[in-house]
Amino acid sequence: MIKDMILFGKILYEQRLNHSHSGNISIRKGNNILIKRHGAMLGYLTEKDIVHINLHDESKDKLASLEAKVHRAIYLNNPDIKAIAHAHTIYATVISFKNKIIKPIDSEGVFYLPQIPVLSCEQTICSTEVADKIPELISKYKVAIVKTHGTFAGGKTLEEACLYLSVVENASKIIYLNSLQK
Repeated sequence: MIKDMILFGKILYEQRLNHSHSGNISIRKGNNILIKRHGAMLGYLTEKDIVHINLHDESKDKLASLEAKVHRAIYLNNPDIKAIAHAHTIYATVISFKNKIIKPIDSEGVFYLPQIPVLSCEQTICSTEVADKIPELISKYKVAIVKTHGTFAGGKTLEEACLYLSVVENASKIIYLNSLQK
């Protein structure tokens, strides 16, 4: 599991879905969550950058990603979700400024994610509001974009969650570039 986290952290960084220190990933195993350490560079994770926290207890979250409460809320809402990836997707975030839903126009986007909800919140980073609202969206749509912030995706594996992040960003890029045509 740690090797998967190191691999997919690197993939998300290499795909430019995150900048040096942004984004986070986690895997649930029973009542435990393995999550990226706060401040760790996602593209260069090592074993020491993976923090073990509890699904039901926040007392050991001190070293964990600031988004640990959001990850925990998603896992508690849907036991079928075993992995979560969060990225600061540039094109999806840009499109989130003016849309409540993103509807892919490319074949792959439509196949995987016919629509992508945009969640608008007062506080977007390490927010109780996001933790309260996003779990239902992830359960229903697999992904959701937090307006002005970035995308969260859930899956049965980290590979699946990362696939959805990649599809969101690619579909958003196609929408954006298509809007430039006259």
